[in-house]
Amino acid sequence: MASERRLTPYSREFLRLYQVGDETAAIEVAIEALATEAAFSPSFESVAWLADELRQRRLFGLALKLVESAAERGYRGWRIDYLRGLFHALNRNPEQAIDLFDKAMNDAPEEMARRIELLKGRLYAVIGAYEDARKCFESSLSIGRDPERYADKAIRLAWSTRQYELAIRWAWETNSAYGPSTRRTVTLAQCYFSLGKWKYARQTAERGLQSVPNNCTLRRLLGVSLVKERKLVLAINKLDEQVRLDPEWDEGKIILAQAFVECGRQREALDVLNLIQGAARHSDEVTDLVVELAGADGAILPETESNDRKRSLVPVVLVDPEVRYCLNNVPDDFTPSWTPEVVAASGNMVRAFHALVHSVRTIVLREVLARFGRHEIGYLWAIFEPLVHVAVLSFIFYFMRMRDTLGMNVVLFVATGIIPLLFYLKTYGVLTNALKQNKPLLNHAGVQPMDIFLARSVLEFFTQLFVLLLFAVAIFLFVEKYSFGSALSVLANIFGLWIAGIGAGLLVGSLVVFAESLPNIVAGFNRLIYITSGVFFTLDMMPPSVAEYAAYNPLLHFVDGVRGNFNPLMGGSRIDITYGFAWAFSLLALGLIADRALRHRVLDR
Repeated sequence: MASERRLTPYSREFLRLYQVGDETAAIEVAIEALATEAAFSPSFESVAWLADELRQRRLFGLALKLVESAAERGYRGWRIDYLRGLFHALNRNPEQAIDLFDKAMNDAPEEMARRIELLKGRLYAVIGAYEDARKCFESSLSIGRDPERYADKAIRLAWSTRQYELAIRWAWETNSAYGPSTRRTVTLAQCYFSLGKWKYARQTAERGLQSVPNNCTLRRLLGVSLVKERKLVLAINKLDEQVRLDPEWDEGKIILAQAFVECGRQREALDVLNLIQGAARHSDEVTDLVVELAGADGAILPETESNDRKRSLVPVVLVDPEVRYCLNNVPDDFTPSWTPEVVAASGNMVRAFHALVHSVRTIVLREVLARFGRHEIGYLWAIFEPLVHVAVLSFIFYFMRMRDTLGMNVVLFVATGIIPLLFYLKTYGVLTNALKQNKPLLNHAGVQPMDIFLARSVLEFFTQLFVLLLFAVAIFLFVEKYSFGSALSVLANIFGLWIAGIGAGLLVGSLVVFAESLPNIVAGFNRLIYITSGVFFTLDMMPPSVAEYAAYNPLLHFVDGVRGNFNPLMGGSRIDITYGFAWAFSLLALGLIADRALRHRVLDR
């Protein structure tokens, strides 16, 4: 009774109504008491309930007054600190709320502490402390248990703090737990684009547009990603469509004009540029493009330019005539390369393989025309170059050393050293700048960089194989009748040299993005390889102490393996073809990895 006498009238009335279950009336009494600032002391167990009821009625100021008075009257523990922090946050006092949440987390149970940490992260985001907010979500977010809106908030925070890999991981986990959403798809595509993963950005945008075909952001990302992938024909179609639907997108018009320029369509590029002449913030980019277009293939400047301006511009040749000729002679039915999409679309591996063979065959024919010309005499260069090597070195050997080398004719000795080594040197040479020299071909939607690598490698293999057969027959008929060994052994060794050339070409052609002078350095290294790979000597000719170190050169094993089949005295006892193939396939693996990792940077050079 004494405790009841100490209660204020409002407190007694609230307690009576609360005990009989008339909660609505009890809340009205509490609101009146708090609004009039009368003495009001509800029971401990009803503070949290009453605070929640006030929150639901959006009476955040009264709720804050309630929990603060409870704290003044001696209520302690993480619960009251949590409630105080919650209502400080709802009353737009985030700094005080964060301090109270930190205090509550020290004593709260683990699961509740995790939830408070997430709430604190949301408050950090409100005040613009995005990095602190992201750290809170990264340490406490449990996708699948927490509400979907928490996961979406975390994804946007990771995106805004440039933690793109983290945003991508969270987005995929959230899609798996709750299903995809348009906003999440847009963020995912933007993250891939920011990381330079153009293919994944395009694929994500395409998936999103299947659900929301009119989403402006996804349509923009799709067009720009196609440009970055060098799929310019598709990119032009998508960008042109989007620019018509989105006339305020000046950046898109500039990208479209640049794509037209790269495809040699100058007139259309100028038409697009005329649409953005009034965009002052893009005037420098527009002017640069106009300068580049002036005089190229009969292109004219926009009518807004003065005659003096037209006369001051220097013509620029945008497309080499030989390149244009080759592009114009690519067949219309050019087949896409062997990709997972083609395999899935065709329904079986055999059909996909036929598509790949057709694609590579077409590029090989184009390479033959580009390299040897349209007349048969051009093919003589493939024979004349090794003939000069063999003739000069045979002359030196004949007069400066001896007429025969361990019973082997000097011409046969030199030819069986130089021509096999050309399988490595020539293949390396044609692959180092393959993408740069054939970049216009990538404008065709079906052409992939690996098609170009494979076509050039195959052409070089069969060209050098033809040269080797021609020299072998000519030497047998006109120089010396030798006793030939195993054709299978010869093919195995020249195959190893070819594989090593492919790997070295891909590796150096990819790493050039880090050092422009790298091909020059490797060219000097290849001269050393020319000297140390069996052109002038064999392992059997060398003392064991020297041969032990020379045998570390894997190419020497292949060259000696070929030469040993033309004269058993010239090789075979010390070679290790397994060691050579281990090096060759290791180089190939490194080259493929480097190409895959750095291809987009090579194409952007």
